[in-house]
Amino acid sequence: MVDSTADLLTQVPAQELFDAWRRRTRVVDLSPLLHTGMPTWSTHPDAIFIQDARSHDKDGYFAQTLLISEHTGAHVDAAHHFHRDLPEATVDAYRPDQLIGRFALIDLRPGDFQPGRLVTAAEVEEALAARHVALEPGDVALVCFGWEKHYKPDHPDPAVRAWWSDNAPGLAEDACALLAGRGISAIGSDTAACDVAVVDGEMKSDFGHRTYFLPRGIPIIEGLANLEGLPASGVFFAAPLRIRGGSGSPLRPLAFIENGVIDA
Repeated sequence: MVDSTADLLTQVPAQELFDAWRRRTRVVDLSPLLHTGMPTWSTHPDAIFIQDARSHDKDGYFAQTLLISEHTGAHVDAAHHFHRDLPEATVDAYRPDQLIGRFALIDLRPGDFQPGRLVTAAEVEEALAARHVALEPGDVALVCFGWEKHYKPDHPDPAVRAWWSDNAPGLAEDACALLAGRGISAIGSDTAACDVAVVDGEMKSDFGHRTYFLPRGIPIIEGLANLEGLPASGVFFAAPLRIRGGSGSPLRPLAFIENGVIDA
């Protein structure tokens, strides 16, 4: 007889546990495809180049060279990215499990928020209540603005490709204070800068980056994909690269949700 979780882990074969987990769980990839020319924050240096370095015909094998900014695609910001006075708060200081935990989805799509619009604490509370989400201490808050509809990485017009990152709604100061006060472990969104509202490349707010998230040890995850298909909660998993002194790191974020559970 298995009396505890600890007993279960020692008495049940690992393969049996894994098979049971896979039967009940669906994995959702929350990262965009990385490629040269993809949309990135406009003031960052050229963010990504991928170039063939070896070929089967010439070298007998295939390999590419990757030149990438720390803030490319789905990525996480560390506090030193914005805070000169926190030189020790770099991405290599994050715990291995820093970005692993239950997620709570804040679905703001019904509000149809436009660039520059700051979502208030009351609107965050309303979005949580609409999906019957209880935001608990330690949760990863995932903010779905519905902004992925503007993400057009393959459009031939550079201005269209850049619009997604140069324009976005953000979070008002009271919304940032609310989320930080709930004890979230991290926050992420489907926009290029999460809490930051942007209009034509001009930042209109940065309450989370400056005050409520990064300096309080709450990582900010930006550029997420596929949030619109998530249920109200599940398990979020991501791990940053151990970049010495890094201001951030690209991620491969995943959501683990129960089989058969889809967006309401």
